[in-house]
Amino acid sequence: MKNSAYTNLEYSFQDEELFQLALTHKSLSSHNNERLEFLGDGVLTAIVAEYLYFYYPKAKEGNLTKLRAKIVSRTKLNQISKEMGLFELAQISKSNKNFGDDIHGNLLESLIGAIFVDIGYGKTKSYVIKEIIKPFIDMSSLDNLVLSYKAFLIEWGQKEKKEIKFIIQDDFGLDLKVCYCAKILLDDELLAKSKAKSKKKAEEKAAKLAARILKIAPKPIHASNGK
Repeated sequence: MKNSAYTNLEYSFQDEELFQLALTHKSLSSHNNERLEFLGDGVLTAIVAEYLYFYYPKAKEGNLTKLRAKIVSRTKLNQISKEMGLFELAQISKSNKNFGDDIHGNLLESLIGAIFVDIGYGKTKSYVIKEIIKPFIDMSSLDNLVLSYKAFLIEWGQKEKKEIKFIIQDDFGLDLKVCYCAKILLDDELLAKSKAKSKKKAEEKAAKLAARILKIAPKPIHASNGK
């Protein structure tokens, strides 16, 4: 009998135990999906690299690397996993709810790893392209996806010979969810600031605001590659 959980996945496992293992979080059992997650990460990276190589036949190596990084970024994988509803299928300890957002992307990677073990690379590639890349990746909008506004802002400063400084301060105000304040100085003048519950998120929010204030954005990286 076909497992009802397969409906959203558009795939039926030959080995049901692989499917269960792919969804078993370490909080529930020592026999969990971490190894499949590791495998899926490598398989997905290879599939995306191959897909981009043929999709953009004139793109340079550096541009292909940037595009691949955007597709397999934790933010993008988390988003795809949420839309696929993998978390609702996961077997997780009910006593622990502080998993963080990355559990979603991890589940997607472990699922891909399990499919690879179940049917091999060729069929897994077909599944990933048909059920993951084409439905969830808008190739035309990849240029507008910024993996790190902090890195983008620092790179901009280097090119424009501007001094960019990030300053992090503790912020224990009324909002208990906000713990850090990030300030960005441009040539020692305050450019932007933002608050968040982690240092990284505070810096990213401030950097995104700074980019908006400066009216700068990443340049398209594959506009002349034949697509």
